[in-house]
Amino acid sequence: MRWLGIDAGGTKTAFATYDETLTQLDRFELPTSHYAQAGFDGMEAVLAEGIARAEAAGLLGEQYGIGIGMCGYGEGTTSTARIEQIVAKVAGAHPYALVNDVESAWAAGLNLADGIVIIAGTGSIAYGVHGERSLRCGGWDYELGDEGSGGWLGKELLRAFTRQCDGRDPAGPMRSLVRQELELADDFDIIAFAQEHMANRSRISALAPLVSKAAAAGDASAQRILERAATEEAEMVAAIVRGIFDEPDNQAAGNIPVTYVGGTFKAGEAILGPLGAALPRCCRLIAPLHEPELGACLILQKRLGLSL
Repeated sequence: MRWLGIDAGGTKTAFATYDETLTQLDRFELPTSHYAQAGFDGMEAVLAEGIARAEAAGLLGEQYGIGIGMCGYGEGTTSTARIEQIVAKVAGAHPYALVNDVESAWAAGLNLADGIVIIAGTGSIAYGVHGERSLRCGGWDYELGDEGSGGWLGKELLRAFTRQCDGRDPAGPMRSLVRQELELADDFDIIAFAQEHMANRSRISALAPLVSKAAAAGDASAQRILERAATEEAEMVAAIVRGIFDEPDNQAAGNIPVTYVGGTFKAGEAILGPLGAALPRCCRLIAPLHEPELGACLILQKRLGLSL
């Protein structure tokens, strides 16, 4: 049996085709299918288009399973029921697994092994598994939380810009980067930008790379933002450790693997270094073993008793 993995995040929806040995054969991206941004009709349209395109490539064959890691799934009774209806419709007769994208990220990042994953893309969330126990932390969405995410970084960037403009913080490369990116004729034009766009998490998340760029250029404000992002992410990990890794045997140094997924981590060592240092002593930071699109396929394989 072949496999279609779908990573439906807040920024994009990625589709990947795998053969019987889970070797990736094809991959492409479509816009986000997150219901809060695309609507439920938009979600269905993106998923249906992606599945049809994957089938048309001729690599899936007649028999294949679908693994879907969906941002926002399981986060509200009404929305969860609607998502399940849509996925059942687009999957048709094919076996499928539908899970929250953080569960899929855990399965891919740690190959279904015990440990913790952090997602920090458009939003942020962490998820841990220890035997039969599991626990998530974060994922409270853009308005309430998502600390350490792209949306959070974008907000912090704009706040830091205002502090540099009025002298509360020393001016650095960030100030000119924001001016250029937003085409500000005057620093106070940032107020009109915020009034128009602050509620749009995709627009604000798109500013997150400027934090990394400014930090790489030596901007102290940007470097502090990345350090604070790492601290916020480490706090989610610590909560999961307390919740499900509470046996004394788990407290040995580096015993619990922690992996990571999402655009925030494209900042590289500027965030991974502080994150590794901020994690509880019993944790060790590791690179993900597989790409996120594979995660829900691994979960489906296990459910079908076909795990490699």
